[in-house]
Amino acid sequence: MKKFLTAAILIFAFAFSFKVDAATEVTNTDGGLYVVNCDEWISLRAFPDTGAAALTRIPLGDVVQVLDDSDGTAEFAHVTYRGFTGYALYYYLSPHATLYKVANCEEWISLRNAPYLTASVITRVPLGEYVRFVKHSLNGFDYVWYKGNLGFVLREYLE
Repeated sequence: MKKFLTAAILIFAFAFSFKVDAATEVTNTDGGLYVVNCDEWISLRAFPDTGAAALTRIPLGDVVQVLDDSDGTAEFAHVTYRGFTGYALYYYLSPHATLYKVANCEEWISLRNAPYLTASVITRVPLGEYVRFVKHSLNGFDYVWYKGNLGFVLREYLE
């Protein structure tokens, strides 16, 4: 019993002796890549050429699925996005993202369509849920992704 109690105390002390970082870094291992390094969106092109016709726009923070990945020396990735198949510049794609947990609220926070308290609400994000960070915005808001929606949340409610 004494060994058990000693072990329990050590585990408890060890578990609570380290400060846990608020943000969680994640890597998408399902073949998807996040759109990064742009202001609002990138073009999905018909061919691997910046002069090729644009099939659609892919918003900053959204995910594309890689069809066939080259050895990393190619300039373009062959991807699919919402039913479209085409090419996106690798410069704008990354397997890494940062997650933040919704905190410091009673039940939920609002995901808004603009970085203002008066902007329309897209959806509610419950306390304890995670959002994927896209970029910092205006007025204390961050641009985030949550369950297929891109929008703005107040930074003070994220940890």
